[in-house]
Amino acid sequence: MFGPIFYDFVTLLAIINPVEAAAAFATLTGSFGPKQKATIALRSSIVATLILLGFGFVGEALLNAIGVGFPAFRIAGGLLLLRVGFNMVFAKETGTQRLDEDEQEAAAQSDDPSVFPLAIPIITGPGALTTIVAILSKKDQTPFEIGAVVVVVLVVMAITFVSMRASSAVTRVLGPTGVNAVGRIMGVLVSAIAIQLVLDGVEEFFPAFTK
Repeated sequence: MFGPIFYDFVTLLAIINPVEAAAAFATLTGSFGPKQKATIALRSSIVATLILLGFGFVGEALLNAIGVGFPAFRIAGGLLLLRVGFNMVFAKETGTQRLDEDEQEAAAQSDDPSVFPLAIPIITGPGALTTIVAILSKKDQTPFEIGAVVVVVLVVMAITFVSMRASSAVTRVLGPTGVNAVGRIMGVLVSAIAIQLVLDGVEEFFPAFTK
C-alpha cells in the first residue's frame, strides 16, 4: 500500500528538487529583508501547491476535451521529463537558468518573485505539471488514493518551503558544486522515471506487443 505512495513522493521530490528551488530563491531574494523573504517563501509555496493540485485534477478533463489519450500523454510526458532529466544531469538548467532570456529579464524587474518565477516555472514547471497528471491518471480515484497524492504534494511543498527558508545556509554549505551535484542525482532519478512513463504509455498503446 505504501509502495506507490513512496514512489509518488520520490517522483515529485526529484522533479521539483527543493535544493535547486532554494538556490533560485537565494538568487531572487538577495536584496529582500528577512520578513520579506519569509513572506515570499510562504506565498510561493502556497501558490505552487494550488497550481500543482489544480492542474493535476483538471488535467484529465483537459486531455479528454482535446481528444488526447493517456497513453499518448504518458509517452509525450515521459519524453519531456527525459529532456528535463538530461538537463539536470548535465547541469544545463539550474536555478534561474531554467528561465529563457525574456523570463530572466522579467524576473529581474519583478518586485515580488513569489508567483513568477518562483511558484511557476521554477517550482511547478512543465515537468512537475506533467508528473502530477501522470500520477493521478494511474489512480483508481478512490478517496484514499486521491488523499494520499494530496498529502504527498503537501509534504513535498513543505520540504521545498523549508529549503527556501534555509536557502542561505543550504547554498553556503553546498556551494554551486554541491547544488549541481544534488541536481545531477535528481536528474538521474527523473530520467529513470521518464523512461518508465514512456514504457507505460507504449504498453497501454500497444498491449499486444508487450505480452
